[in-house]
Formats: sequence, structure tokens, C-alpha cells
Amino acid sequence: MNTTAIDAVIVPPHPFFDFNDAPDRIERRHDKDELRNRLLDQLEAVLMYLFPRGKRQGTRFVVGNVQGDAGDSLVIELEGPKRGVWIDFATGESGDVLALWAAVRGFAVPRDFGELLDDVGDWLVVMTSFIPAPAKSSAAHDTLGPHTAKWDYHSTDGKLLACVYRYDTPEGKQYRPWDVSSRQTRMPDPRPLYRLPDVAHADTVVLVEGEKCADALMHIGIVATTAMGGAATAITKTDWSPLAGKTVIVWPDHDEAGVRYADAVIPKLLGIGAKVGRIHLPADKPKKWDAADAVAEGIDIQALLASATPLSSRKAERHFDITQWQASERFTGDPQPRHWLIEGVFPLAQAALVAAGGGVGKSFLLLALAREVAAFDGGWANAPTLFGGALAGHGVAIYVTAEDDAIEVHNRLNALGPIPDRLYVLPLPDAGGAVPLFAPDPATRGPSTTQAWLALEQQLTTLAGLRLIILDPLQPLCALDLNVPENAQFVCSRLAALAASTGASVIVFHHFAKREASTPEQAREAIRGTGGLVDGVRSVYALWNPKEDQAKAICKALAKPFERGRVVMGGVVKANGRANLRVTTFLRDSRGLLVDRSDALIHARQTDVDLLPDLKAAIARAAAEGKPYTKTGGNGVYERRHELPEAFHAIGKHRLAEWVGTLLDREELVMAMVDGSKLVKWLDVPDGPMASGAAAFVTGHLKRSNTGQRDQS
Repeated sequence: MNTTAIDAVIVPPHPFFDFNDAPDRIERRHDKDELRNRLLDQLEAVLMYLFPRGKRQGTRFVVGNVQGDAGDSLVIELEGPKRGVWIDFATGESGDVLALWAAVRGFAVPRDFGELLDDVGDWLVVMTSFIPAPAKSSAAHDTLGPHTAKWDYHSTDGKLLACVYRYDTPEGKQYRPWDVSSRQTRMPDPRPLYRLPDVAHADTVVLVEGEKCADALMHIGIVATTAMGGAATAITKTDWSPLAGKTVIVWPDHDEAGVRYADAVIPKLLGIGAKVGRIHLPADKPKKWDAADAVAEGIDIQALLASATPLSSRKAERHFDITQWQASERFTGDPQPRHWLIEGVFPLAQAALVAAGGGVGKSFLLLALAREVAAFDGGWANAPTLFGGALAGHGVAIYVTAEDDAIEVHNRLNALGPIPDRLYVLPLPDAGGAVPLFAPDPATRGPSTTQAWLALEQQLTTLAGLRLIILDPLQPLCALDLNVPENAQFVCSRLAALAASTGASVIVFHHFAKREASTPEQAREAIRGTGGLVDGVRSVYALWNPKEDQAKAICKALAKPFERGRVVMGGVVKANGRANLRVTTFLRDSRGLLVDRSDALIHARQTDVDLLPDLKAAIARAAAEGKPYTKTGGNGVYERRHELPEAFHAIGKHRLAEWVGTLLDREELVMAMVDGSKLVKWLDVPDGPMASGAAAFVTGHLKRSNTGQRDQS
């Protein structure tokens, strides 16, 4: 490059970038005002990165100190002209957002000001200006030193997608990926295969571990590829679709990691329709012996490939080696965190069931879920709330409906807003009708998958970035009797396998039996068919209609007119492991969509102190009529709440008891004792019959005495 013809070269702020084409001597420059403004633009995300244990309180963000401990001594303004200004009341330190970054990350200003700006710029992924440095400056080098190898990943048409850099350090080999599209130090999503232009024109491809092995085979005329990351790659994050329909020979390295990798990748390849063979390595070879070693040794590679064992999908499904699962080796260190589609409700890479009665509105709600998954950008600050939890997963979403036609789907999508590109909706009534995915095997009469299922499974496993698959409802897609436990368990096992192979949440809808359900427990019992369906999936979410008096109270609290079927309750009724067990209150809006109003309802009830006079009047009236309440117990206000005005019917037990306690503390209510009792427990107003002694029990109630004395019978 002619460095005298330019003033500056713009390159990514990546410490491992290939500088072969850049000026020989360079220095970095950042604009501090630009970085400060960028930090302020995404201030809450910045603070959550610096202080994971911090929290928002109104218009401020609080944390214990610059070390990030829990507490509230360090306060950062989030709004107004002082946005980003902070003060630690314990130490007296203060400053702007750049000073905060320096304090947290350990930069001494002004000495380390340049390093501070570089650190902020790297986190923000801000482009850095590079200019020729003065003659006395030395070349900038990465802390790992210059890279010793570099591999480029291209698309099938030759476009550069990513680079992988190798560094040989005193601690061993280290690798750094570079995503060209996002200009970040990371692997692309999805991750491409190596040498895709060669793979695209080949019928047979050898899948090896690592770029060095693939290059060695390509050097002798054998088309080979590798997943980015080799044996350590995430199977579900790699785009395997270029291998669909090809003959793929899997060549693992000669070690346990290679065996595990081959065991994991072979079902994935079979699932996309590849014809798969597996190399069996010579037993006398040393540990970690690989394809590059074989080429270097002059082994007959073609003969070794020809000896590969062909594998069928059925054999691959049932193959496992118990010796590869020694617990002390497989389950060491910290367990991996579970990933969620919706936090605490629907886990990723697992099968889940949604159940409801007819006419509840589940199809519209499921379609809205699919649309949000496809439209969501993954930012925690703007994560929508669905099914009572925050949306955590995002990517391609598939919604298959066996009930709604294209016109109904179109109307609902129009009501939801812009349609994202990553959403696919298949209305089966307009695509040839619903066909069974599961049916009895004519030969064995046992449960089996159909060709329709195999075709669907093959398509789904080739979709990169898939995060959600919805089948709505299950019944038209299943020709099996789900009252038979074996059939229910088989269906659940196939759904779970699909979830595992795609990494997506697989959600199927199933109807209630014809029975009433108004609680989570009743909703679980009402799910149609054998308990094998409920037991066979990871999570079950139910939707049900509350009783009419509860629905009316909810509408009144939310200041909405009551309509039959407008209020719907929902919640997780079965979960394996940690789950969000909160019951969600949905209210149907003008579009017919169920909208989560739980927080609004809690807020309305928390501020509904105007009910206290009504509660006092109802308690006084009951005492005057000889039917007094107690605070708790069999005659407690909660146990007999349906004798109170309708507004109290949906109020919880603890809240009613708290309200009674408030009235007692204010001395607007008192507790009295009757003859023959040792407990002061009957509620009345201070001048009521209980308080004045002008009441008596008769057949379980109190009765005014003509003499003004209390008689008990």
C-alpha cells in the first residue's frame, strides 16, 4: 500500500486484526466527546455491564461502590442534564461517565487517558482512526504477539465472512475469531463452515477438526471442511445446511473430544439429509492424531476414506456409549446455565406444551409470541413480556397452524404490526390440509413418525438461527390415541429430539378435556389425554377462564367493562427445575389479543385504599345482623369474603387481613369477647352491639337481647 497517498486508514478496533495491509507504524486516536456521548446514549446497558449487582431506583442507578458490591452508596443519575454524573457518598468520589469507567476499570487519569479511551472504544465497537506515527514510534502489537496463522471463511460465492487467527504463546495455542459483518471479536451467528466455495461444488466432503486438517486434505485434492472451533464448536450455532444431500465422511481426531464431537455432529448431518460415513482411526496411532498427521505420514487417504462405516438415521438415533459418560469426567466445574426463550417459562432446546379450553385466544397469543421472537433484537432493556416472563431468545420462528387459514393469519399479523423477515407462518388449510406427523406403524402397530414428519424435520434442521417452532394444535397432526401412555411418550420424545437437534423451543398446543378449570391445579388436571403428555415435556403452560365473580372484580380494578371471556388467567402448571410460577392475568384487547395486565392489576390493588370504608361498613353490618366476622379463621373476612361486597371477592387472604389490621390500628374497628369464650376475636365498630355488650349468640350467630344483656345458647 502506498502510505504517502493517504492521510488515514480506517480499520476495526480489534487487537488481533491482520495489519498486513496497514501502514507500518501507527498510533490510535479516539474522540473522547464521541465516546462520552455513546456511553450516555446507552447508559443503562453500560451500568449493567459495569455493575451486574446494581439496580435502578426511580431516575437513579445505585450500587454499593466502584467495585460493584451490592448496596446504594454509589448513585448515578439516569435522566436530565446530569445524566451520567455519579457520586459515591461513602468516599466522596464523583465525576462523569468516563471518570466512572476509569474508576471501575482501574485507569489512572490523566496518565492512562489514552488506554481508557481505547478500552471504552473496544467495548462500544467504535471505529478507530489510524494515522502514520512519528519515526520514533514502534509498531503496535497485540499482547499475544503477532499471529502465527490465519484462516479465512468465505460464503459459497467467495465473500469474506470471518477470519480465525492463531497465536503461539508461552501458555500454548490461542485462537481469536473476527466477524467481518459486525466487525467484532466473535464468531458470526450462524457460524459458517470452512472452504464453502469448494464444498458447494463437491458431492463428497470430509468433515475434520480444524482448518489445518482441512487444508492438508485440500492440498492433495480431497474436498474437506471444518466447523469454526473444531471439536469445541456449538453444534446448534453452526450452519450445516451446505452439507445437506451430500456424502459427508466424518474424520474425528484420535482423542475423547473427537469421539464426543463425532457422536454429536453425526445425528445433525443425518437430520439434514446427508449420507454420513465415519472414519475408524488406526488403533496404533498416538493421542490427538488427525488428518494432517495422516497426510504428513503418507498414509493412503483414499483407502482410509473408502473404509468409513456408513451410518443410517435409525442407527445414529439409538447409538450411545455408556463409557463416554463417566460422571466424574463429564460433569466437572460449574454447570452451564440454562438458556430460555421466555425467562422461567419456556426453555430453549426443549419441548413444551401449552394447554387451554376452546375460545380462550391461545392461537393469537402463540402467533404473537412467534412474531416477537422473530422481531426481537436481543436487547435486555427492550425485552417484551409474554406468558408472564421476559423474552430472552430471538431468531427464526416457525408457526404451523392446522386450524386457521391464510386470511385469518393475515388479519392477525396486520393487527400485530410490521411482519419480521425471520417469521414463517404455515396455514395448513391453504397448504393441502393437515396431515399426520405421528401415526401407528402398519407393521408393528406401535407409534411411528410419518413421511410428513421426516420432511418437516429435515427442513427445520437446516434452518440456521432457529429459535422457536410452534405446532398448533397437536390433535390434527397426530393419528395416535394420546390416551395410551406409550403413544404420548413417543410423541414427546420426538418433539424433544427435534428441540435438541435444532436448539429451538418446540411448543405444541393441546386442548383441555370438557371440564371446568379455574385454578392452576384444575388446569393441569383438565389437559386432554394421558398424563404422559404432561410428564413427557419440560414445561406445561395453561390458560383458563376465572370464575365470573373474580373476572368482574378484575375488570373493576382495571376500570374496564366486564365481558364474558375477556379475562383469562395463565401460568406454568408443570416444570422440570426452576420456573416462573406466577399466575398471569390477561385481558383481551380490541384486537382480540390477550395482553398481560398483571402488573397493572397489582398496582390498582395496591392503591385501592378507598375500599377500607366499605370493608368497615360491611363488618359493622354483619355484627349488627348477628353474623360477625373474625380477622382470621373459620369466620375470617377472607373465608367469608363472598358475603362481602363484590369488590372484595378477588382480594387475597393476606391483604384482607392487613386491611383489617389497619382499621384496628386506627381504632375504627375493635375486637370483642362473648360470654363463655376466652378469646377476644369478634370484629365490630366501637359503638356496635358487640362492643357495647348488646348482642348474644344464637345458633351460631349473635342476636340483640331485648334487655340489652348478652344471652348465649
